Amino acid sequence: MAAEGGRSPGTEPRPPRRAGRLTQLLRWQRRDWADDHELAHAIHGTVVGAAAMAAASLHGTLGEVVVTVVVTILVYWAAERYARVLSAAAHGGQRLQHALAALRRGRPMIEAAYTPLVVLVVVYFLFEDALQTAVFAALITATLLLGGLGHLAARRAGTSRAGAIGWGAVSAALGVVVIVLKLSLH
Repeated sequence: MAAEGGRSPGTEPRPPRRAGRLTQLLRWQRRDWADDHELAHAIHGTVVGAAAMAAASLHGTLGEVVVTVVVTILVYWAAERYARVLSAAAHGGQRLQHALAALRRGRPMIEAAYTPLVVLVVVYFLFEDALQTAVFAALITATLLLGGLGHLAARRAGTSRAGAIGWGAVSAALGVVVIVLKLSLH
């Protein structure tokens, strides 16, 4: 005889599946990066921000590095969104609605650049004006973020855990390239 709820006697319901630790860590960043396009924008913003940071840190102060990263991300965002707005305008009716929707969809490019910038500033002040240490900490953070975003995108696409780890590693490799570039220029 089945117990209440259709279970066999002595069996407990399974708890809901917990999100992986990596997924939980990424959720604080942005809860509504809902689709593959938004995750792609986040990856793009992280790579562009990290590359701008690596280049600006060669001869700049903390303020100059932060301004360079923010302005660079905004220029990339504006150019990409402008192209989307033009594309939306070509679709005919409801142009304003399409244009506004296109502007909203690109936010993850900007939002993803925040975390490495926060790490940069915090580490800079914790280690008493050590800009290069702060930059490397921020670049490592960007690399870990890239790995996590790649993993999350792969899991959302239905990839196996092992496959998602591989995609995360490929995404993180972009950050490693920026770190190697920074080391070679320093």
